Amino acid sequence: MNINLGDIVPKELLNKVYDDALSGSAKQVGKLSEDTIKTARLLLAPLQVGAALQERFERMMERISRRVPDERRIEPPAEIVGPTLEMIRYVSDDGPLWGMFEEVLTKSIDQDGHEKIHPSFPRLIAQLSRDEAWMLYRLRDRDFKVVDSLDLDRAANKFSNRVVKSNELPSQELYQAAQVELYFAHLSALGLVEWPVENQVPIMTGGVQAGITRHSTMRLTEFGKLFVAACTPPDGFERFAKK
Repeated sequence: MNINLGDIVPKELLNKVYDDALSGSAKQVGKLSEDTIKTARLLLAPLQVGAALQERFERMMERISRRVPDERRIEPPAEIVGPTLEMIRYVSDDGPLWGMFEEVLTKSIDQDGHEKIHPSFPRLIAQLSRDEAWMLYRLRDRDFKVVDSLDLDRAANKFSNRVVKSNELPSQELYQAAQVELYFAHLSALGLVEWPVENQVPIMTGGVQAGITRHSTMRLTEFGKLFVAACTPPDGFERFAKK
């Protein structure tokens, strides 16, 4: 994905900030440390920084430069950095999606972590809602067990009236817990989550089946495990928890 040059800070300006940093005048130019400028230049070559993101991006560069020492830094693939910088513009820096994008950038510049990042990851993150990212984060550590029941409409020969008996979904941590079914459908379509029914028990009334009880488990797919492991910050999402 190409960056829109009309919406970004000229590369020449970034080079000037870097050169001035080397001469000891970073405070007058950009108030950035030499290490931070070097990190930014490596990530942005041959890309540039969106003007609207400048302040947030500088803070992120400082965090990345602290995590990835100079001797481990490599030039990251443009096919990863470009889409990430393009899509992060539309994300608040106080939510888990920003944390995932930042983790992608961090690993992409780190010779010890770059092989974990796939070019599809930035676009996958961009499709997630905050609650979906939170569900993936919780699924990283455990599966969600769900028990529900359905009535059997014998005349129509179909099950209906689903009632959830118990579930381990982190409903209290979601902003729109009622959308869990929609979230699952979307995460499943992305290939990140599956929700198989593992056991079904008939509900009998007077010797006749009146319904069914299902025991199912929501869990990450193998691809989902790779995605979540690669894109989740080491300190998790706790700082983005629902207030």
